[in-house]
Amino acid sequence: MEWKEYAKEITRVLALKGSPVAVTFSMKPPTTSDSGRYRVCDAFLKARNGAIIDLTAETSVCSGGSVYLGLKEPPKGEAEEALKDFLVNGEKLFCSIGAFQRVRSLSPNPPTGLAEHVIMLPLEKAELPPDLILFICNAEQACRLVTLDGYDTGIPPRIHMAGATCSQAVAYPLVAGELNVSLMDYTSRRIPGYKADDLLVTVPYHRFHGIMRSIPRCTAGTAKMEIPEAFRRIAGSEGLKDLEP
Repeated sequence: MEWKEYAKEITRVLALKGSPVAVTFSMKPPTTSDSGRYRVCDAFLKARNGAIIDLTAETSVCSGGSVYLGLKEPPKGEAEEALKDFLVNGEKLFCSIGAFQRVRSLSPNPPTGLAEHVIMLPLEKAELPPDLILFICNAEQACRLVTLDGYDTGIPPRIHMAGATCSQAVAYPLVAGELNVSLMDYTSRRIPGYKADDLLVTVPYHRFHGIMRSIPRCTAGTAKMEIPEAFRRIAGSEGLKDLEP
């Protein structure tokens, strides 16, 4: 279970608070889990802090989160009308249902029906291979993850920052296979436990191997910067000020 070793190293290298969160879509429940019902954004925090959360159609209390995790069908009829009214007149995150429709149509479809269980827990506790690894981190830690991800390939991430937090942090990375950075939607940022400087970075597990390989080779990991003499002459002392270790 290589991901357990990955968890130790990435936590140490990035000086993370708490654990990276493993997210696994499964047709079967985990062997053990914390009882209770949770909002998806709460589950991120609790899993980061050590809990094993099994989200199902019954244990996910946020209707939007249940949809974006694929545990329930998108609302229709009266339920859809109520959602639109809440987003525009209650939550006030969109000026109109037209603006909401643009966000919805330009976002990936959720993985409806993919799994009956979405398991979130500390990466070092995961018994099943994770589909995604989610980090609650600050801007510097996010920068390092993005840099490590692109070290091997040079391919920039295709970031999707619109819509609900669970769409940005779970649905999009799962469906698109892309690393994503989320500022979170403003409503979920107000949940107790999130700090003003928190970001979410989600990495599909198939990409995480590259991040781990890059750690000893890249200065965003543990490699030390070295200035070639030719570049030192060109850049000059002022150009290199504060850059050298």
